[in-house]
Amino acid sequence: MSSTLQDLVNRAVFYSTEVQTHFGALIADAEWEVDFSSDPHLTFTSADGGVLRARPHLLGSESGREKTWLWGWENVNDFPDAVVGLSHEVRKFGAAEDVTELTTPELSLDEELALRLTLASKEATDKWAHYPAAAGAGTTVWLLVDAAEVALPAPQVKVSVRALMQGLTQTTVTDHRAAVEAYVAKRGIPTAELPGGGLRMLFADGSADLSFDDERRISNCDLNAPLAGEAADQFAAAGGSTGTPAEAAAAPRTPDSASASAANDVAAQSETAPATPAPARTEETAPTKSVPDEQPAAEANPAAEARADEAAEPAAEVSDAARGQQQPEDERPRADGSVEPVAPETPIEEEPSKEAKPKKKGLFSKLFGR
Repeated sequence: MSSTLQDLVNRAVFYSTEVQTHFGALIADAEWEVDFSSDPHLTFTSADGGVLRARPHLLGSESGREKTWLWGWENVNDFPDAVVGLSHEVRKFGAAEDVTELTTPELSLDEELALRLTLASKEATDKWAHYPAAAGAGTTVWLLVDAAEVALPAPQVKVSVRALMQGLTQTTVTDHRAAVEAYVAKRGIPTAELPGGGLRMLFADGSADLSFDDERRISNCDLNAPLAGEAADQFAAAGGSTGTPAEAAAAPRTPDSASASAANDVAAQSETAPATPAPARTEETAPTKSVPDEQPAAEANPAAEARADEAAEPAAEVSDAARGQQQPEDERPRADGSVEPVAPETPIEEEPSKEAKPKKKGLFSKLFGR
């Protein structure tokens, strides 16, 4: 059975959101360097000298001026297979599933396309972390990232609820029910059916009851912690251990209950603006094969640099996301870091001074394609 791009986005969005939040906490405030040689690596170095070394896979690139997406498998820059090989797997998957967007070398870009293609690629490859790197001259290079540190801890109710609510603000999700079912399957979260077509997600540290409207959109989310009563019995019957895992033990254990209502305007998905585009992409502006980052894009608001523990705040704080409320434009995360272009024919506009190199911030820079 074939899939559509939207089907793949629905299946990937919530799990990707949780992974990106976790990944973001690991590399907060870090500067980065990418190497696209036959031994590709992406290195994040924090202010205290900590280093996270990851394997990058060049998925594709977007041009802000030309408004196009170019798949990595088209490989106009002759990068080695170690760099673009995974993008070929995406193309093969797209051919098997009859997803035209994954098999067309160059696509006209809209606000959400780069993120949506990345989400579909995650579903195709089972690589769940990504990093959009500003490459200069208007190009953003989208990378899938392999690193052992990206593995998620045991599921926690508040973290998962936040992933659902944040995921709904990132891109259009047409079938919330299918998206939730794909998420719990990937995370191994037990569930129980509720009267009226609802779904209860069960965790060692609590439960979350989801209601859906006639269009399969999330209409309400009731979070309860700690795990108790009928939910505790259901969790035990599903084979779960009522012993709190180490990860959940760090969360507050006082009882709380919160509701997040997703109104019709949420299902319609309030739009957020993309990052400010830079100048045009040419074949000569591809990333070099081992370069430090030299110029940041716009600095992100520190409030966007959430840590994983912030994701475990009470679900009442998630309600704004559930209602589709977005950050003001000047507070949205932007891209950080850059990859030096190779002999660009067109000068990079508004290049910052290299003598006054500002501290990199906003590791959440475009973590969700914004």
